[in-house]
Amino acid sequence: MSKQPTNPADPLSGFEQGGMQAKAEDVTGIDTRIKYDSSRNPPFTVMTSMPGK
Repeated sequence: MSKQPTNPADPLSGFEQGGMQAKAEDVTGIDTRIKYDSSRNPPFTVMTSMPGK
């Protein structure tokens, strides 16, 4: 979802006006990574929605 409406006919399509009711949309160029840290329980953090290179 994006901050601004992605569909001008539907102002709730963006997070700024739609909030948690905003619609998700397919995207490309995003990576999902798991970062390991042995001092945590569980010992990893899932990082999503990171721009891909």
